[in-house]
Amino acid sequence: MLGTLGYYASPYSGNVPGFDVTAVHSESLKSFPIQVKASTKGALVQSSIDKWCNHSVDEHNRQTIGTLKPLKHPSLVWILVRLSDSGISGARFFICTERDIQEKIVARYTAFMEKHDYCRPGGGASPQAVLNIKDVDEFEDNWAVLPDYRAADGLA
Repeated sequence: MLGTLGYYASPYSGNVPGFDVTAVHSESLKSFPIQVKASTKGALVQSSIDKWCNHSVDEHNRQTIGTLKPLKHPSLVWILVRLSDSGISGARFFICTERDIQEKIVARYTAFMEKHDYCRPGGGASPQAVLNIKDVDEFEDNWAVLPDYRAADGLA
């Protein structure tokens, strides 16, 4: 998809902490890293809340959600991909920044915990945090987040 929008993209094999792809705009040659999360069903992002904000659990499994943690790369581009049964041709793309992911995941987690009086249903202490399509739907086909993006370059 990035190629249709005027970018060259190179994925990394193995584990590169923090990003999965390097993209280069074909005209400006500006390069930038991208974090990619792809799924066929369920959550688009699965993480631990303590990656995104200060968080603690007391001896009664009551959770406290504190301030947002500083991000090393708040402008890092994230592309969330929901693959369909027909593969990439029917895929949906959600494009945002790492700051957007942080704000959405902490807001969703906080709302869930408020609903349950800050205790996990079943009494556990899990810090698991997720984002689903409805949490990020405002970012669908938000290609303008990409550096040097111009709608005329591609399909958008």
